[in-house]
Amino acid sequence: MNLEPSVHLGKSVQRDVETIFKDQEEDFRRGVTDEVNFDGDWKPEPNEFLTIDIPQEAQILVDTINSNAVSVPSINTKEFGQEGIKALFAGSSSNGSTKVLIQQFSSRQMLSDKFALVLKGNAFRRLDDQAFTLDTSLTCILEDGKLKFKSFHKMRSIIDLSDFYREATETEVRSFAKHPTFKVVDVERFLSESDQTMRKLIHSVTHMETLDKYSAKEIKEAAKDVKMDIAIKKRRIVMPESRAEIKILLHFLNDGVYEAPLSKQRYVTNSKKRYK
Repeated sequence: MNLEPSVHLGKSVQRDVETIFKDQEEDFRRGVTDEVNFDGDWKPEPNEFLTIDIPQEAQILVDTINSNAVSVPSINTKEFGQEGIKALFAGSSSNGSTKVLIQQFSSRQMLSDKFALVLKGNAFRRLDDQAFTLDTSLTCILEDGKLKFKSFHKMRSIIDLSDFYREATETEVRSFAKHPTFKVVDVERFLSESDQTMRKLIHSVTHMETLDKYSAKEIKEAAKDVKMDIAIKKRRIVMPESRAEIKILLHFLNDGVYEAPLSKQRYVTNSKKRYK
């Protein structure tokens, strides 16, 4: 992702661009009252931002805003279309706090390679110079150590968020099955039974460090709250044999099983939103 080189702007254009980004920030924030920690599943309501800790890839933007503008390398304007630009951004820093406003950028915004017309005097002429348009809205905001966004589809075109959806590899599945918390009779069978859903859950549970934070006994006791019976042998959770039962256990370890307070029905959910 090429985020560091800059484009020099004339003073009047600079003011116009700053105004555009400021107006888009107001639109982006309008009506938002809550921020939800993104776990790879939850889709935001109109009044919500999704947030994640700023990934290293995006930290480059913060560092660029905080650096001396003169020290930032310039875009090669002659090869603008080949620079592989994915985003345009503007930012400010005040009292030790940095804010970065980010727009998505795609090849559709390039005008120089298209048959674009520009009005000169009383006649339209073909645009021959390098040119591009700004997007009509922000994609995300970086501030307070968080990346705030609304659309995962737009966000992933700028910053790699695939880790939230990654499936566990064979090596990771084996390691998971051999964790001291578990007793898996046949690791090879467990590996062969691990479909896409199971591998995603295994990756998520591993990422959450659930098995390192809680003992088998603590997990068994917690499962009683949703009327789940987890078998334990020699202080280790006995992994169920059927794929369906394994998935229920993995969903529980991933905080994806709950009991409705009124109906007392148990549900498995893939979209988790924290309730404060």
